[in-house]
Amino acid sequence: MNEKKQHNLDTMKKRIVDLRKEIDEIDRKMVSLLLRRIDLAKQVGRLKKKHHLAVEDQQREEEIIDRLTKYAGGKISKDQLVRIFTPIFRSTKQVQE
Repeated sequence: MNEKKQHNLDTMKKRIVDLRKEIDEIDRKMVSLLLRRIDLAKQVGRLKKKHHLAVEDQQREEEIIDRLTKYAGGKISKDQLVRIFTPIFRSTKQVQE
């Protein structure tokens, strides 16, 4: 491999490492936000239990997906958001029970 190709390859590898570091930081922030979301869901669950309300609220989930779809501005499809948030909804419902 000539010197220029090797330099380009090294530059590309460094860029990948840098991008992955950014992704790792985003992942860290997402976990922090998920922990906060779970904490809030627990509080909601306690209130629902106290007032004998059902944990499941399909209308609320649909409202969230619709709102997130608007926030995404077409860059993330509604189907993608459903696939991403369905496990989050499931997890937060579990902590409400």
